[in-house]
Amino acid sequence: MKKVFLFLSGGALFFASCNSQSENTNNEVATDTTTSTVAQEPEVRLEEVWATEAVFETPESVYYNADENMLYVSNIVGDAGNKDGKGYISKMSTDGKMVTKEWATGLDAPLGITMMDGTLYVTNVDELVAIDPDGKIKKRYPVKGAKFLNDPVAADNKILFTDMRDNKIYALENENITVWKEKDLNSPNGLAYHNGNVMVASNTLDVVTQDGANEELATGIDAGDGIGIVDDNSYLVSNWHGEIYYVEKGKDKVKLLDTKDQKINTADITYIADQNLLLVPTFSNNRVVAYRLVR
Repeated sequence: MKKVFLFLSGGALFFASCNSQSENTNNEVATDTTTSTVAQEPEVRLEEVWATEAVFETPESVYYNADENMLYVSNIVGDAGNKDGKGYISKMSTDGKMVTKEWATGLDAPLGITMMDGTLYVTNVDELVAIDPDGKIKKRYPVKGAKFLNDPVAADNKILFTDMRDNKIYALENENITVWKEKDLNSPNGLAYHNGNVMVASNTLDVVTQDGANEELATGIDAGDGIGIVDDNSYLVSNWHGEIYYVEKGKDKVKLLDTKDQKINTADITYIADQNLLLVPTFSNNRVVAYRLVR
């Protein structure tokens, strides 16, 4: 027993000595760790790919035509409610190069853009305007009582479009305009169509199901504007004031971009899923900026 005790005593002395050295070593290691810590990047983020110069005139909406692999940009040229004939549509490539600056003219304050059967449709204050593939105005559809027509979308052989100030969604179908929805709307702005359902951006992001009910996906968007479909469960939505959110069903929204302090708006966005490219018109900043979604 005496030998065992002496071994333990020696071990205790050895441990005490090592412990003293270990404390010094640990202190040094802790210091090194503190100075070399690298912040981890968020799981979902945006990376800028390109940005145009300030060549647009109050760009409000970007629309992607997959058949041409081209972008169309609406230019308000002044205030969004003015009936002054100064507005126009620009055509540009997906790498940010201008193709035709004033591709379609004779508009007032064009906002949202969509396309169906080769015809471009643009909301223009109090009317929906059809534009042919050559950039010529094909037909104007005045909307009686319209207050502020905003964003259109092609949905099941009709064009749906919002009246943000009158809390309505209209439909153009078979050359006739009717009210498609006017209940449970709160300043509806952006529209998208996916898997047979209409999505609406306002202060929230909602899905209008095929039976007409609202399914709320996200709250606190504030001034929701454009919607990008990432996949069946994930979406991008812009707040006009300068924010982009990533929304995944069943989860809290994630803010990916905030340019409010820089006074750079994020208006009616579009997302090209097969190119993983988000296009953001910056309104009074007069540019279009492209981002890649990393997740």
